[in-house]
Amino acid sequence: MKYWKAGSAMLLLLLLVGLVSASAHHSKSIRGSIVASVLHAMGVAADPALQARIVNLSKQIEDLQKMVNLLIPEQQETLAALQREQQAQQKRDEEAKEAQRLEEERRRQEEEAKKREEERLREEEKAKEMELIRELELQKQKLEKELRQQAEEARRKAEEDRLVAEEEERRKQEEAESALFQEVATITKLNQSLTELEGVVRGLQEDSARIHGDMKSWELFKDKEIRRVNRKSQNAAKVLREAKDSESNARHEKEITAAISAELVARLVKLEEENKELRNSLQGLQESLEKKLLDLDGEVDELTKRVDADDAEEEALGGSAGAVSGSGVQGMIDRALDKFAADRVAMPDYALESSGGIVFTIGETEPYTKDTPWMGVFGISIWKSCKTPRLAIQADNSPGNCWSFYGDRGTLTIQLSAQVFPEYFTLDHIPLDLAPGKNASSAPKHFRVLGLDYGNAPKGHVLGNYEFTKFPIETFAVQQNPYEKYFRFIKIEVLSNYGNKDYTCLYRFRVHGKPYDIDTYNG
Repeated sequence: MKYWKAGSAMLLLLLLVGLVSASAHHSKSIRGSIVASVLHAMGVAADPALQARIVNLSKQIEDLQKMVNLLIPEQQETLAALQREQQAQQKRDEEAKEAQRLEEERRRQEEEAKKREEERLREEEKAKEMELIRELELQKQKLEKELRQQAEEARRKAEEDRLVAEEEERRKQEEAESALFQEVATITKLNQSLTELEGVVRGLQEDSARIHGDMKSWELFKDKEIRRVNRKSQNAAKVLREAKDSESNARHEKEITAAISAELVARLVKLEEENKELRNSLQGLQESLEKKLLDLDGEVDELTKRVDADDAEEEALGGSAGAVSGSGVQGMIDRALDKFAADRVAMPDYALESSGGIVFTIGETEPYTKDTPWMGVFGISIWKSCKTPRLAIQADNSPGNCWSFYGDRGTLTIQLSAQVFPEYFTLDHIPLDLAPGKNASSAPKHFRVLGLDYGNAPKGHVLGNYEFTKFPIETFAVQQNPYEKYFRFIKIEVLSNYGNKDYTCLYRFRVHGKPYDIDTYNG
């Protein structure tokens, strides 16, 4: 049923379309025929009323078509205008879109250009930063180089200042020692002068005693001579009494008396001359003694003034020494004599730095720096100072003035001042009385000495193995030198100390022997 209604509707629609199409070209009879044909085709019985209605409908549709035909040009114009407007709007839209696209493209290009510019600026900024980093790195390297140079310069200057200070200190010490030795010599000279004066006094006393003895002898002699003259006079008087009447006796008495008187006067004159000479000698000896005593007083006053001047100079330099009393001078003299005696081994030291000895190397020995101060530049601590191994070949053995190294083993190679045939070695340390707590734990105990053919020789000729036991100084003989070689380089190897686990102190090491002599060597 449903499909039938649909088909009827389609036929009816076709009928109407045909009527409308025929209305403009055909007559009314044709329309009726068309309607009848359609209805027949639809199986609908011919109904005049239905046909009339269909015909009316077709007529109405024709009228509507006419009206539409009248309205179509205006609508077409309007539609064309609308289409043109739409096309124009579409064109404008397209232009706007194109403009927008172009604007967006321009913006995109601008953004891309801006991004490229930003990227370029970033690259330039990065390049500038890299350049700045390179410049900063160069400046850093330059600054580090300058700092290293300044540190090296400061270290070199500090070393030079230290050397100058050590030289100045050594010079002052030598001057002080020289002055002290001069004072000792002066005091010794004064003591000798006093001894000589004492001898002179004793001589004067002996001369005075001898003169007094001579005077007493002369008095006894005079009394004896007077008694002898009196006896002769008595004998002469006796003779005269026996021959008083004789003229010859008178003359004989006169001659005897004159002879006795002349002899007595001569003896008296001689005794007076001898007494005068003795008095003059005694007076000369007294004047000489007084003059020597005055000279001695002047020398003592001059020595006292020099000691006072030295004390004033020491106080001006910040020294703590006060006025030097007699006991202080004696103590200084004793210390100077002890030091002089301690250095007297009666043999030249070919390792001594002031004579030309040089520290060649210390090998792998590590200097002890634990208790030494830091050195710095511009207030920045850079390195720690340490005591130089050169102290081991210097003459100053003051407490603490030694080369110290970590542990109980160390080496020191010395270039001697000459080619030497070694005979003895001497090892120095401070006296136990001067060591803190009288402790010598840092002193070397066992050590070995080698002769080297050259400074960096890997092996050497062992000259001896020793043990240091006699403080503060001990001399050792060379134990072996089978090839009787002369050496310019001597190496000491410290093998142990007296118990100090932290460090060992080497105050001084000396080398004694015969210097190289080509004639003696060839002979």
